[in-house]
Formats: sequence, structure tokens, C-alpha cells
Amino acid sequence: MAKGSASNKNYAKIQSVARATEILKAFISADSWGPTELAQQVGLHKSVVHRLLVTLAGSGVLTRNAESGQYSLGPVIAQLQPRGGFNGALKQMARPYLQRLAAASGETVSLCVREESQGLCIDYVDSPQSMRFTVSTGQTFPLNAGCVGKVILAYQSEDFIEELIARKALKRYTPNTITDPKKLRAELLRIRKLGYAFSDSEITPGSRSVGAPIHGPDGAVFASLAISAPSFRMPDNELDRFTDMVRGEAAGLSRELGYVRERGKKVKKIAKEKV
Repeated sequence: MAKGSASNKNYAKIQSVARATEILKAFISADSWGPTELAQQVGLHKSVVHRLLVTLAGSGVLTRNAESGQYSLGPVIAQLQPRGGFNGALKQMARPYLQRLAAASGETVSLCVREESQGLCIDYVDSPQSMRFTVSTGQTFPLNAGCVGKVILAYQSEDFIEELIARKALKRYTPNTITDPKKLRAELLRIRKLGYAFSDSEITPGSRSVGAPIHGPDGAVFASLAISAPSFRMPDNELDRFTDMVRGEAAGLSRELGYVRERGKKVKKIAKEKV
């Protein structure tokens, strides 16, 4: 009797995993589901699906929209493959942040991730103004030039940074591009101290950008959020305003991804003896 109960219990656990897997597979065909439609899709009773949805949402695998009651892929899924370039979960989570930032700034906003030794744009919102900085999904960026790449590079391991430098991958795009290893190390340290990056015509002449890091649950930086504009619409006396905007939205997205900032955490020196 006891042996049979234990066996049934173990089977129930396996069955729950199988059912949860079927629920997750349903998100291949749709970005979001309500409990009723999802129950019909996977062929399970609504009460069973509801319990599984609540459990998955509680662990961050799924997320629930309070207004619609719909479930979609959550922060844990976004973290499983943060550098995929077309990660629907991360893009979906980040979209409201991009839209708010674009509306507040009136400029082009982009979300980029690290793809090997370069930055990759996975989503953006264009400025509504006729003269604007343009970017597109799938576009790549160097890590040593422009705030999009620099803000990601600043939080990578020292070994990664030194390997990038050793491969002589610091390509020059404009006279403002940082190609000197000593200056780059100093710039990366400054970014980590301030918590944001700034670029003035480092890749595209006549453009300026400010960007902030996106942290995952473990604190690692795998993406950046940036505002880009023609230089004349991002003058020195407006930089603080743009910086506050991008840092605020980046921090909000990081929190939604599960990041909790450690108070009083000191900035780690980057190749101190070489700066």
C-alpha cells in the first residue's frame, strides 16, 4: 500500500512536468494565452492548467498581465538565452520600457545584447522626428565604440576585455572612436563607476547617445538600453535629463528580470596597473 502510494506520487510529479512542458510548448504558436484558451489548446482541464500557470508564473518562467489575465513567457525564459538576438521573451518584456523611454525623450531608443564580441540590436523604437538617428533589428555594433557597446563591455570580465584588446579588435570609425587600450580601460572604469555610458560621434558623425546596463538575476550585464539622437538635440545641458531617463528604465527592466542591486558594492578595477 505504502509502496504503491509512493509510486503514484512519483508518477504524479513526472506527469506535472510533462503537462508543464506542453503548456510551455504552446507559446511557440502564440505570444500569450488565457487559462481557458490554453486548456483547450493543450487538452487539459482548466483547473489543472490554472494551477500550472500560477506555479510557473510564481517561479518567473511565465508572467501574468494583471489587466488582461493573459500569461506570457517570463524573465527566467528571457535569461536562458539572452544573446539569441530574436529572443521573444526578452523583447516582449522590454517593449514597454522602450516605448516609455521613446515617448519621454522623443528620440530613437534601442535594446541591444552582447553577441560574442559585438553588440546586436534586438529591438528599437524610432524617433517620430524627421531628422533622427536610425537603427534596425539585427544591426551589429562594436563593443569599444558608442555607448551601446561600451556599456556592455564595461561589465564583462577582465579576461574578456583583455582578450578583445589583444586581438586588436579596436576598430576606428571616426576621430572620436576610442582605440587606445589605456584610454578604453579608463573609459570602462568610468562607466562602471557612473552606471551609464555616453558617446559623442564615436561611430556616426553628428550623433550622440546615452546608455545604461541591463542586469540579469545574477547581476551579470548582458544587454544595454540606449537613447540616440542628432548632436544638436542632445546638448551638454540636456545630458543629465537623458541620462536619468535611460538609467531609470534600465533599472526597472533589470528589476523585472530579477536583479537586486547590492548596496555599497564597490566598483571592481579594470586592469588597474594598466590604466
